[in-house]
Amino acid sequence: MVTSRPYANDYPAIMGFLREIYLQTRTQHCWLPQRWEFAEHAVNYINMARGEEAWQRFIGIWEEHGRIVGISHKEEAYNAFLQVRPGYDALTDEMLDFAEAEIAMPTTDGRKRLNVWSLQSDTYRNERLTSRGYTRGDDGDYCNAQPVSQTFIPRLPGGYSLISAVEETDVLRRINAGHAGFHPEEEALTEVPEHFTRMEQAPLFRPDLELMTRHQDGTLTSFCVVWYDKMTKTGMFEPVATHPSHRRLGLGKAMLLEGLRRLQTLGAERAFVGSYGDDRRAFYHAAGFETFDKDWYWTKEF
Repeated sequence: MVTSRPYANDYPAIMGFLREIYLQTRTQHCWLPQRWEFAEHAVNYINMARGEEAWQRFIGIWEEHGRIVGISHKEEAYNAFLQVRPGYDALTDEMLDFAEAEIAMPTTDGRKRLNVWSLQSDTYRNERLTSRGYTRGDDGDYCNAQPVSQTFIPRLPGGYSLISAVEETDVLRRINAGHAGFHPEEEALTEVPEHFTRMEQAPLFRPDLELMTRHQDGTLTSFCVVWYDKMTKTGMFEPVATHPSHRRLGLGKAMLLEGLRRLQTLGAERAFVGSYGDDRRAFYHAAGFETFDKDWYWTKEF
């Protein structure tokens, strides 16, 4: 008997569920536990700063004899994700019902819209989405991975060095290193946003895996966070950014290779990174990642 209920302080149980599914499938059949942690401690607070409610209200749990078999949840406005234990695909429609009732949001014309994300390889879910009137979007998020088994040698152009949050103790400088990469048109931040503080307080966060490149003039030019989960022996890169004025110099690739090298010393077996768009995909491929699936968004208005 499978029952459903709202989220109720299920963070540890969900992390255990995601670890179990990864160890069973050895792929991104469900989210990696690192992605849930990043969403919980960073994305959630970014969205709340924009006026959205905390994401816990939009999480539904399906259980069988106290064991999680499915999770339907949001990450940001309009976007829903389903984490389903292998063998429980029949719950898909019920979980979509939850998403349409709780996660869909009004559009400007008074209708409601929902984006549901589904892997290209998940033929059952894609068929169910089609039958319910969803249309696949024009693009998606490439799922990239590589084994952490070779020798990784990061190489930088002259005048640059690789450092971590262990060496760079100024939190505002660190957040602005990422901010400049993602929002170069905006002024530098003058205060550390809550999401960055929360991210660095997350259980899996390690300051030696928050990496940056630094120019000899002191400017931080690239930024990334590597999340390592020793239970699954996996690493995940999120976020990754380089300032536009310092791109195409190999800084981002060197930072990724350094992250992979550090993961290797910790005992990681595989590393993952998502990339939306062909240009970002090519960037990660240059660092040795290979695409193994693609996560598409499916849209419905009703």
